[in-house]
Amino acid sequence: ITHIIAMIYMIKVYYAKFNEYTRNYGLGIAILLLFAIVFISMYVTSFVEGVNMLDALVMSSNAFTSNGYAVLGNSIPGKLDSLILVWGGYLISGVSVATLTSAILMKYFDSKFEDFDRRFKEMEDLLKEYKK
Repeated sequence: ITHIIAMIYMIKVYYAKFNEYTRNYGLGIAILLLFAIVFISMYVTSFVEGVNMLDALVMSSNAFTSNGYAVLGNSIPGKLDSLILVWGGYLISGVSVATLTSAILMKYFDSKFEDFDRRFKEMEDLLKEYKK
């Protein structure tokens, strides 16, 4: 029972951190887009391939996350759907990596700029004192 309580607490803490991070870096739209791509494609796959929703979700998830290591679908629309998912996965992966990289670089360089601003201010103060 204590494990369950600890897990619920950890979920709450990490969800709050995740929520703050997505708000700070504007990732909410990207996450909604990710789910929209997968779930819309799940319905399309179910319709064009004639499979149940679980199989459609598995096919869509595999195509989206594997970036095309397998051609899924037996029909032309199913294969096109698979291609859309693969390229959607590429796009989301690229945007996610770029966003994370820019966040890391911004954090690093913001601290550097603050340090340089502090140093320039100290130099200006020393020059003003020297001129007096």
